Amino acid sequence: MSGECDFTALIGDFVEDAGGHLDAVEGFLLELERRAPDGCDGELVTLIQGHLHTLKGNSGMMGLVPLQQYVHRLEEVMKETGAGVLALGPALFGALYGGINALRSALFRFAESPDTGLDFAVEESALEALRAAPEAATRPAPEPATEPAAATANAPAAAQTAPATATATTAAPAADPVPSRSATPAQFGYITQKSSTLKVNFEKLDELLNLMGELVIQRTALATLEKRLREQVTDRELLNAFNETSQLIGKSTDDLRQSIMKVRMLPVKSVFQRFQRLVRDLSVSHGKEVRLLLTGEDTELDKTVLDEIGEPLLHLIRNAVDHGLETPAERRARGKQAAGTLTLGARHESNHIVISVSDDGGGMDPEEIRKKAVARGVLEPEAARAMSEAELLQLVFVPGFSTRSEVTETSGRGIGLDVVKKIVSSLNGIIEIESKVGRGTTFTMMLPLTLAIITALMVEVAGETYAVPLSGVLESVQVQAEECHDTGSGEVIMLRDRVLPLYRLDRFFGRESAEQREQEYVVVVASGDKKGGLVVDRLVGQQEIVIKGLDDYLGELPGISGGTVLGDGRVSLIIDIPSILGR
Repeated sequence: MSGECDFTALIGDFVEDAGGHLDAVEGFLLELERRAPDGCDGELVTLIQGHLHTLKGNSGMMGLVPLQQYVHRLEEVMKETGAGVLALGPALFGALYGGINALRSALFRFAESPDTGLDFAVEESALEALRAAPEAATRPAPEPATEPAAATANAPAAAQTAPATATATTAAPAADPVPSRSATPAQFGYITQKSSTLKVNFEKLDELLNLMGELVIQRTALATLEKRLREQVTDRELLNAFNETSQLIGKSTDDLRQSIMKVRMLPVKSVFQRFQRLVRDLSVSHGKEVRLLLTGEDTELDKTVLDEIGEPLLHLIRNAVDHGLETPAERRARGKQAAGTLTLGARHESNHIVISVSDDGGGMDPEEIRKKAVARGVLEPEAARAMSEAELLQLVFVPGFSTRSEVTETSGRGIGLDVVKKIVSSLNGIIEIESKVGRGTTFTMMLPLTLAIITALMVEVAGETYAVPLSGVLESVQVQAEECHDTGSGEVIMLRDRVLPLYRLDRFFGRESAEQREQEYVVVVASGDKKGGLVVDRLVGQQEIVIKGLDDYLGELPGISGGTVLGDGRVSLIIDIPSILGR
């Protein structure tokens, strides 16, 4: 893989997070010191190690090798302390507190100037001296190394003196504790430092969103009430005043909802960046050259959706590197550049986020898929011959079906794409494939921006109102009743030269409509790789709805994913598109 990871956008978050870990370590050290007369508290030591381990990992991710190595040394010292090798004493705590000071100073310098070099020679010497002579840990802490006067007023300047001080201290006898750098007044500035970040438990945001959902319901109720008033009240002045107030409440509700949703929104960059290392390792292990391009990294979506997209992307990227992209020799033979390109992209489209994984590899051959589907008993020969190229490509989502003859550690078992389809379907999303032989393959996932408040197409079936998530709706059409054909295994219509299976919601829910119609309303929906038409009595219109979970005692209800409260107080059931199309 070529290209360097750019973590500059993460510096602020890293420093903020690292500061939190240091605060925690310092607090546990103070408690450990307080309890020292009673012996070493193993639980506190474990807590300290946990924070140091996280800080070490994050430092490594940011490429701060000196910081990572020094934190690793601190980890080792704490491990030996917990094991009883190093006794709790003034010299040990002096060295550890000195280390915390040095780390804070280093983070300050890094935040101010990311290119500044980091050096922990003094602190590492102090730790190594203790480890070389464990009995010295209980001796009084040595006087801290003197900082130049100018350095006390400027933390970054203090760091520049570190190498010279280190040289002086390394000459000290191994058995004596080595003085660490003392904290300058400026280094205690973190105590009064104001943070621009507020960490909030995500459950509290969920509670806030639930309350927001109730407000959305009441707004809808207000609109319904206004409609009734216009039918029964003739005082136009009163109606206009009511309408004006209603619209103001509606606008404030929209603004508040958008503000709350923004708080829950995170850029997909946090997920995309994780695949830099994966692609690098996969390309090395498969002997390929892969250039990973990331586009639309700043595209934001709800955290609940963001948490779900990592696994499908993992499988799609593994397949692209393992099966999609060719080796350098194969690419040269086909007139391509030796390095293949894998593009991971994201963009907003209406109320959806569209995420694509695209490679410029060999692509998938529909004819090869047709032959393998027949050879492996997935399709009868006659059925396979009748399928279009687009339908053949959809077979890669069939559990256990793979276009590959060999199985590798990462793919080839026909499992990954089945998992991708199931996750996308569970999110009421759609996945599509576009592939050209010799030119590459693109998987496109269309997912809702959020799973909490969604836009739905309200439909009427046998006198009841149902909500169809708009994220799964492709279009709605009106067809003549005679255009619906019964094939024996179900009804279908021809929609733009493609056979579309029909699902009559009244029959599905056991509520036959008495009305005989000359024309049928069909809502064309999709889930994962499947498409179908839901036959309804009437289209009511689009509406924002708040998803309410169903009580567990109801069990699993086929075709229903939840409920919502309408403006008039009635409960409307939300259509579970995947379960209907899966039948």
